[in-house]
Amino acid sequence: MAAGPPIRVCLIGLGAIGREVAKALLARANLKLVAAVDPAFVGRDVGEVAGLASAGVAVVGDLAAGLREADVAVVMTGSGTADMLPIVEAAADAGVDVVSSCEDLAYARLSTPDLADAIEARAFTGDITVLGTGVNPGFVMDRLPLQLAGACVSVNAVRVERVVDAAKRRGPLRAKVGADLTAEEFRAGVAAHRLGHRGLPESCALVAVGLGFSLEKIRATIDPVITSEAEPRPGITPGRVAGLRQSAVGLRGGREVVRLDLEMSVGAPAPHDQIWIDGDPPLDVRIEGGTHGDRGTVATLLNAVPAVFAASAGLKTVLDLPLYAGR
Repeated sequence: MAAGPPIRVCLIGLGAIGREVAKALLARANLKLVAAVDPAFVGRDVGEVAGLASAGVAVVGDLAAGLREADVAVVMTGSGTADMLPIVEAAADAGVDVVSSCEDLAYARLSTPDLADAIEARAFTGDITVLGTGVNPGFVMDRLPLQLAGACVSVNAVRVERVVDAAKRRGPLRAKVGADLTAEEFRAGVAAHRLGHRGLPESCALVAVGLGFSLEKIRATIDPVITSEAEPRPGITPGRVAGLRQSAVGLRGGREVVRLDLEMSVGAPAPHDQIWIDGDPPLDVRIEGGTHGDRGTVATLLNAVPAVFAASAGLKTVLDLPLYAGR
């Protein structure tokens, strides 16, 4: 079968990961970067902003102008569903599908059902598809365990553990996990929603939906990882916070049926992703070193573009994607 013309992509947001997305886009044969939107880089060539040679695409600040020639928008701005609504409205006006790294959009119906309804309604009127994805949420702690569960005759419960060494990640992530704060500062940051990983309850809900479980409740917790003289962490004062341990637990009939445990801390020992499925047959799958957060995010976003471009209108989740959406 002959390949069709490349899908025209507008990239919205040129932060650290957005620039990595731009590099990958410029190297893809099936995708063509035709526009980039970021008020911080207006007038500059997107290739040069990304640290490459000129790509012949000047960054614009006006969203409508950027969307004008695109088929799909890849959105790298905003973590909340409310941030996405005006972007979806503009994309619907232009008839442009949306793939976003917005964590809350991964399963917007969980915490913002009214906004999810508004986004879906706008997607239908504009005949566009909207999807939130990434490495987590979007892959490690939701889509991957569900794919593994496909080898089980029956499933009783799923547990996923992800351990990330924040020392090997970008500065913003180390700040997000509260590195080198006091325990009191950490708790204040959690209470103010400045600290913690967004999207973990959304992943928990997605796993339950994929398994056909009706959850009574999702219990979410965030606790600090405290260093000590006996267990030092590089660059962290003993007695201070090295990072966080966060959980989202889905309860059904008073029993844990989905449990997601995430540790992101400086110097975390033995980083890994591990998935246990209590089922017939049981499964225990471990990825040593874990899935790369930044590169995995770039991959999940761009691999979703062809599937979103081909999909029916509406607000989708990663459960709607084919096995490998990059084809």
